[in-house]
Amino acid sequence: MKPSAQRLLKTLAYVVVALATGYFVLELVRRFGEIPPIPWNLGTAAIAAVSCLAGVLIVLLIGLMWVLLLRDQGNPLPLFKALQIVAISQIGKYLPGNVGHFAGRAVLAQNVGVPLGVSASTILIETAWTLAIGAGFAVAALALFVDAATARSLPSVGLAELGLLTAGLMLLPWLGISLVNRWMPRLSQRVGGGKPVTAPRLRTALAVSGLMVLCFFVLGGVVTLHARGLFGVADAPWVTITVLFTSAWLVGYVVPGAPGGLGVREAMMVLVLTPAVGAGPAIGLGVTVRLATLAGDGLAFVLGMWSKRHG
Repeated sequence: MKPSAQRLLKTLAYVVVALATGYFVLELVRRFGEIPPIPWNLGTAAIAAVSCLAGVLIVLLIGLMWVLLLRDQGNPLPLFKALQIVAISQIGKYLPGNVGHFAGRAVLAQNVGVPLGVSASTILIETAWTLAIGAGFAVAALALFVDAATARSLPSVGLAELGLLTAGLMLLPWLGISLVNRWMPRLSQRVGGGKPVTAPRLRTALAVSGLMVLCFFVLGGVVTLHARGLFGVADAPWVTITVLFTSAWLVGYVVPGAPGGLGVREAMMVLVLTPAVGAGPAIGLGVTVRLATLAGDGLAFVLGMWSKRHG
């Protein structure tokens, strides 16, 4: 890509981030009075603690996925060391560009003997699975909640329906890697550090897919817990909230330049969650869920640094 095109895309990305952030801030100010007051008590303190620990759990699940992918690439890494690297590097997603966590993981992994090409391959595979499964959730959200006016009357998304939808997408990255290796060998070798990207074994693909789905449901559980426990939303089905939130998370993930999806994810949460929980709670969730994920990533970083110094 030409430098001028790169600059244009970068500028457009920052414009999108600025517009999304501005939209969320305006909605926060305009509808601040509609946000239900949070009752500060032991219950809400417990919700805050559980939310933070859920963030740490997600980091651990990402580390486990990485271990499985590294084994398939022929570069096994002890689980403890992999978890340590992911816990430390994950905080880098809040740097401008939204790729700092991947770069940090690759550098830290190289220090313990994992070639950069292998790290790049595993990150590519992990990203492909994230996009595929996230897209499955987003399609479910689009199919059931495209009409905001009737969202409350539409049936909730069930585990069976979501499972069927996701199953069709969870193997696409596995097939895609094989096609890239065959039809675009130069690109594959460039990403793989001089050799074709090794597609994970089928059982590894299934395991990574399952762990990725679990990550989304943990995040959805945090959003549901906040909706019910902090903002008093009685009708907040876990699966439905997970589907809606994941669609918002996915947009924040794919927009370049948004550190950790900051601003973009919150704006999308207002759009997709308002029909299900109301405008006030949706805006409040944008704030509390962001604080919870920040706290979880921060705690994971502290634990990772502590284990590196004392391990």
